[in-house]
Amino acid sequence: MPRTFRKVIELDTQSGADSIWKIISNNAAVPEYWHGTRWMKHIEGNRYKIRFAFPAKGSVECLYNDSSMTAKETYIKGPFKGEKIISVVPGNGKNILRVEWNIRYSFPYFLFASMMQKHMSEGTRNAMDRIIEAAAKAER
Repeated sequence: MPRTFRKVIELDTQSGADSIWKIISNNAAVPEYWHGTRWMKHIEGNRYKIRFAFPAKGSVECLYNDSSMTAKETYIKGPFKGEKIISVVPGNGKNILRVEWNIRYSFPYFLFASMMQKHMSEGTRNAMDRIIEAAAKAER
């Protein structure tokens, strides 16, 4: 039974890299796009308490690198531990929105790992679609 979730999802988009970056670098907007997150509350520095849509809470550290357009969320405590890295890869005529998961499920969540992996894959794709749609709308 897999206790980890390692996956990279990439979507091509015509939306501008700056428009996408503005959305993914705004941690206050996380629940608007990532529906698996109910809320995030600032604790101190780069650390936040997080409440997931399923009944669980945790701690996450968020780091944003403007020059590489990369947002790194390190899950420290909760139903899983590890990283989610969201980045915008600028290109000629199109950009790529990329999400990379590298997490390990905690007990008892690893007992449902295959179900959670499917759910997180679908949720990631849906969040990416919402981000791209919002970036395109902001550019109009």
